Amino acid sequence: MLAQESTGGEQLFQTHCARCHGILGEGGEGPSLKRPQLTHAPDDAALLVVITGGIPGTGMPGSWMLSPIDAQQLVTYVRGLGELPDEPMPGDPGAGELVYNTAGNCASCHILNGVGNGIGPELNGVGARRNAEYLRRSVTSPEVEQPKVVDRFRGTLNAFLSVRVVSEYGTYEGMRINEDAFSVQMRDLAGETYSFNKADLIRYEKAFGHSYMPGYAALLTETQIDDVVSYLMTQRD
Repeated sequence: MLAQESTGGEQLFQTHCARCHGILGEGGEGPSLKRPQLTHAPDDAALLVVITGGIPGTGMPGSWMLSPIDAQQLVTYVRGLGELPDEPMPGDPGAGELVYNTAGNCASCHILNGVGNGIGPELNGVGARRNAEYLRRSVTSPEVEQPKVVDRFRGTLNAFLSVRVVSEYGTYEGMRINEDAFSVQMRDLAGETYSFNKADLIRYEKAFGHSYMPGYAALLTETQIDDVVSYLMTQRD
């Protein structure tokens, strides 16, 4: 019965949702649905309300014409988009926690369980969002897996774009937090946040494809990498 619901839900998704959310639910004009927690739908009942009633004040319309059975099939399919299949862990998560906190020094840039600096992406629940292969690439080749966000007006953007700002007060390097036509906000590697008016800047540079996170392929052993990937896989809450 569940397989039939999933198949029917997929067909409904392609008809009603794929234009905005992407054929695979990866996002486009609308946000990605390949996440375990959806902002406006923390549970199935809330997701049903969003699908049938839409979200007022946003571009999300309601599919009020769906029958109760079709709406429930769509809920089942959308919820399944954010579920990762179980995978065997490549290493020891306990040893990986030690690598994370010591040899990797990961908390200097990432927040996990309320500890660390928010220069890079927060890692709470990362094991529910990313599979083992993605996590390994992020550890060994972070410049390849820079997170993206979809802006309704500006399209797909680098969520953690490296920038360099030169003003009359000095030179600042770090991660862009936000940007519009007139200003840019950034966070430097010490965690300090700055806001600049673009008209006042001497120079503003964006480093696409650059990551301040080092590639750990040359800094950790294969065993340590397997262990820290396993530790991140356990972060599912």
